[in-house]
Formats: sequence, C-alpha cells, structure tokens
Amino acid sequence: MSTTSEASLKDVRALERLLGDLSLNATVTPRNAMGISAFFGCVRIISNLIAARPFGVHKELENGGGQRQRQHPLDYLLTIRPHRQMSPFMAIRTLVANAIVHGFSIATIKKNEYAQVTEIRPWPTQDVMVMEDLGTGMLFFQVLFNGTNIIYSEDEVIHLKDLSFDGRQGVSIVTWQKPTIKVNLLTSGFLEKYYEKGTFMAGFLTSPLSPKDEEAAKIYKQRVKDAFGAEGFAVLGSGMEWHNVSRSPVESQLMETFDKSKTDIATMFGVPLSLLGDTEKQTSWGTGVEQMFIGLTRSVLMPIAYQLEQEINYKCLTTRELKDGYYTHFDFKSLLEGGAVEHANYLRTMVNSGIINIDEARELLQMAPLKDGNGSRNMVQGAMVPIDKLDDIIDRKKNETKSNDGYGQTVPPADA
Repeated sequence: MSTTSEASLKDVRALERLLGDLSLNATVTPRNAMGISAFFGCVRIISNLIAARPFGVHKELENGGGQRQRQHPLDYLLTIRPHRQMSPFMAIRTLVANAIVHGFSIATIKKNEYAQVTEIRPWPTQDVMVMEDLGTGMLFFQVLFNGTNIIYSEDEVIHLKDLSFDGRQGVSIVTWQKPTIKVNLLTSGFLEKYYEKGTFMAGFLTSPLSPKDEEAAKIYKQRVKDAFGAEGFAVLGSGMEWHNVSRSPVESQLMETFDKSKTDIATMFGVPLSLLGDTEKQTSWGTGVEQMFIGLTRSVLMPIAYQLEQEINYKCLTTRELKDGYYTHFDFKSLLEGGAVEHANYLRTMVNSGIINIDEARELLQMAPLKDGNGSRNMVQGAMVPIDKLDDIIDRKKNETKSNDGYGQTVPPADA
C-alpha cells in the first residue's frame, strides 16, 4: 500500500500532465504553505485552542491531587505577563504556531540570582539558527535581534519540537508533506490564472446579426454581462440565443484535486474538516461539536501541551521545587466536558459520589462557595454502605423480619 506522501507525489505528476505546457511553478515553503486556507486554518485552530487553556503552577498535596500556586513567580509569567510586550496567550500561541509550521520553536528565559525565571520571550523561528557542538552534543541557538546575533545554550531556552526521530531537532510538517502542499499550490495557482486572464467562458451567444453590426453586438454583450451581475436576467433580441458552456473535464479534475488536497491537509494535522468550515463532511468522532472538540483535544492538543509542560517544568523550576512537588499544568476540562447537559450530569455524579464537594463544583462553574461552609463537606448517597459491612446489614434485616408481629411493629426480644 502506498503512503500518503507517495500518493501525493503521483498527484503532482498527474497534475503537471493535466496542466500541459502552462508555465506554473510552486516553491513549497512554510510561508507559502500558510497561504493555503486549510493549512492556515489548522495552525490557527490548534495554536489558539492550546493558548486559550488555563495554564499555571501547581503543587502536589500530601494526600494526593494538586493545588494552584498563584503566589509562585512563574505563575505570574504564565498567567499575567511573560514579558513586557506580550500576553501569555500570544506567547504560547507564538510558540505552538512556530513549532507546527517550522518544526521547532524556542523561547528564551531569564533568571535572577535566586534561579527564579523573570522573563519568557518567544522568537520567530525564521530568526533562529540551531547549532550543535559535535564534541559535547550540546545544542546552541543563534537568535537574530536588531541586526545582532545572540547565542543561547540549551538551558537558556524553552525548546518545543514537532515530530522528530532523534528527539533533538524537530522537522517541519511542510518538509514531511511537501508533495501534498505542492498539489494545492499548483492547483490554486492554475485556477487563479485561469479565471484572472478571462480563459473561463460561461457561455456564448448565437444571432442572425451581420458581422459588420458591431454596435448591436456590444449592446447584447452588455445585456448578458449585466445579467451575471445585479440584474439577474438579460433581454435579448429576436433570433438571439444563449448557450451555456459546461465545465470541461480539465476544470472538473482540477476542482476534485483541489478538494482532495484540502482533505489531505486537514488529515495531516488531525483537524476535522467540519471545524474548518466544511459542513458537508462528517466526523468519525460523533455528530456534535462537543465530540469533535473532545477528539481533537485528546489526539492533537494535549500531546503538544504535555511537551510544553515538561519543557517548562525542567527549564523553569528549580531542582528543589521539583522535589517539593511543583509542576505546571494545562487545564483541558472545558474542552473535554461535552455539552451543558453532559457537564451537569458529570458534576452531579462527582458530588453524589463524594469525589468533590459542592464548593468545588461551584468553583468549576466560576461561582462563590456557599455561606458558612455549607458546601465544604463531601457527601455520598445514604443508601451506599461499605462492601465489608453488607453481610452484617443483611443479617440485621433478617432478624428484624423474624421479630415482626405481623402488624408492622417490631417485637422486642423477651429479655429486653
């Protein structure tokens, strides 16, 4: 079975034969790829959704679970301002988008004398050069800033990588899927020239007019042009007849190729076409928007977020803080909870099972706790009993049944 890349390469060759001698050339680069609507849409959706998740510093509790640490200096950078010119949303979106398009991205980090991070600054990947010391295997990053090259070591940057086989340098999806992207660029380039230069012909007129009657021909032509504009219909003279020209096989095949490349691009990113505005496509994850987001979150968003969490934990938290249980965490609950009814049932089950209390459920809904601590106790349904007590309860019920006097009253034992 041929791979997607091999199939796309065959599409490129078939498309070149289809276009014939028309001089078209497409150079596949990250910048050109971002000019494709499906490609741009996938990058935008993935980077926006990850950047919009709550992200902060937490600490493991002794009895399990974790608690938000809002007073930690790193939490301020992740939630308020990573550096003076950029919000946390913009910083994370920049990191993720650069990694997706270029294969890797970096953000430099500054620390004070106490080894605490004071600034996180993402850089455009096109301004970064990765260098390796062959003797030690260490990576260094050369950043072009205001015409000056600045070199940072591995420990001074957050290094986010896309798919990689050596774990050191990520490779751009544009490189992996070059034939697929080239099909889209060639097809869109041809269609643009085809319609721009007036090659496309919707139809033609036949008439009994004399070839010398140029003025009458111009009038009829203008009437037809107006009909395709705001008028909606054309008034033709006696003997005039309009003939529609159907789409040629070349045009039809080009449109099919263009649609196929759009599907291929969405597939390579793992984004449902319906989220890109293609309402004709169905998703195998379910028919609801919530199910689409749940599938996208688990298979695409969370793996990228986990890598970013692990990199920031290692680079931005001290060894002592890591041993004390500090960690960073993206919160994806809002994308995994489903619709309003499903979320309500989920909270009800969690409260009724004693897993969370009412105040914790209200916190998830951005609501204040109940007064006087009334919602701070964990509760369970009264009928629920420990498994090891079931035999005792059954025996007690049997004894109560035997001592019943037949009138609904329990007869006390004789020695009572």
